[in-house]
Amino acid sequence: MIVRHALALASIVFLLGCHGDAPKRYTSGDTGQDAETNSRAETGGDRGTAADAYVDASALGVDAQTDSNSLVTTDSAMPDRPGGEVIRAPDAAVTIDSGSPDQAADTGIGADLAADLRSASDLAVDAGAGVDLAADLRATADRAADAGAGADLAITDAATGAADADGEGPEVGESADSGCAPVGSISVDKLPPIDFLAYHNQQQIEGYLQAVAAALPAIAQYKVLGQSGQSRDLPYLVINATCQASPPAVFTNGTHHGDEPASTESVLAIPDYLLRKSTTDTGVRGLLSAYAFYVLPLVNPDGFALHTRENADGVDINRDYSYPGRSDADSFTTVEARLVKSLQDNVGFRAAIAFHSGAQEVIWPWCYTGDATADGAFFMAAGQKTAQAMNFTIYQQSYDDYPTEGEYIDFAYWRSHSLAATFEVSTFKTPSTASLASAVDGACKGAVAWIQAVNDRDKGSLHALPGAPAVRKRFPFTAPFDGTNRLE
Repeated sequence: MIVRHALALASIVFLLGCHGDAPKRYTSGDTGQDAETNSRAETGGDRGTAADAYVDASALGVDAQTDSNSLVTTDSAMPDRPGGEVIRAPDAAVTIDSGSPDQAADTGIGADLAADLRSASDLAVDAGAGVDLAADLRATADRAADAGAGADLAITDAATGAADADGEGPEVGESADSGCAPVGSISVDKLPPIDFLAYHNQQQIEGYLQAVAAALPAIAQYKVLGQSGQSRDLPYLVINATCQASPPAVFTNGTHHGDEPASTESVLAIPDYLLRKSTTDTGVRGLLSAYAFYVLPLVNPDGFALHTRENADGVDINRDYSYPGRSDADSFTTVEARLVKSLQDNVGFRAAIAFHSGAQEVIWPWCYTGDATADGAFFMAAGQKTAQAMNFTIYQQSYDDYPTEGEYIDFAYWRSHSLAATFEVSTFKTPSTASLASAVDGACKGAVAWIQAVNDRDKGSLHALPGAPAVRKRFPFTAPFDGTNRLE
């Protein structure tokens, strides 16, 4: 990057800032909720409704001495929304979301911005930034004028003068300067704080994921998979510190069942646990270097809001997936399962963990049949290793617990050969706030153990632990069961 562009770019940022107030930005804050009003008892209750503790307004403008870190680029690390992208100055807190209809209307992106960009191009020449930058700004202005408020506005890198044809910025995990943001170079001191002394509501969950992405934009990307039946977002985070554009990926998801909030909290803890642990644990650092992580805490946000197992239409999402005994056409009646399917099909995860609560066990495919999978030996060894890490005694093929049809893990294994498992992380669906942190910690340790087993297999070094059973181990069934559904 060329420092002499700073004055011109500061002018650009100032002009962009004139087109509306800066949207809220999410920064670290206290996640604690009032224990008397917002904690949930074992038998249920209302989740906290406290305002999102991570919301903080950002300031516009950049210092005249700013350097290339204040270049305005397309931000692929912000929420996906139909109809537009986001442009930002990474360290300058200038964000324009052209995918938000209300914001686009308020900011008036279009002809006025185009005129300002043309003026900025002249300033770029005057400031000595060069004709390449000026030409790019004029081209961007023309595109802004032609496309209007929904335009994909890309201001190109002044160091190269090359326009980004698809409107995307650097891939997450790839630095624009070095081409790589390895996990060892990450400053976890920037991570927002989070604890699990109380449950988090949807606003806080979204705010926290956004705060992680804002704190570590080189490796973390906040996205929204889509909207539920009642138009609630399904937010997720992608962490990619592999220095690969398309690395093998791991999917962690929670809240298939809306009345199992311990599963939500377990998935929400994954980013903080992995990133902080990577500073001292070489094994965790190796996993972050080998895999991208997709973190989706809320598969069923409507059920989460309603405190029901099913979604808003009364359908159990975790019985709505296709599997070898049922086609896609006869499955995916819920919008939420269709959204997860789209992500699964697009990414093809190497490993996946579906978090639930209501029991303490590690289970794997198949759910619909007692036939063993082709990976039965792996599942047994990985299940034992994971159960030990979680201090559980039960690990088995899901069918041996009891048969079910249409579970996510059968779909993921069948469709993508994802090495998938279900973690039941707590005997109670909603453990007391006094025991929540312990359940979450155990879930994170289990996730590391499972993914490490996958990584060992990928490297050809997975071995059964001493004393691993030679045949499938079956455990006495103890959880409530109506013959069709897991009730835990």
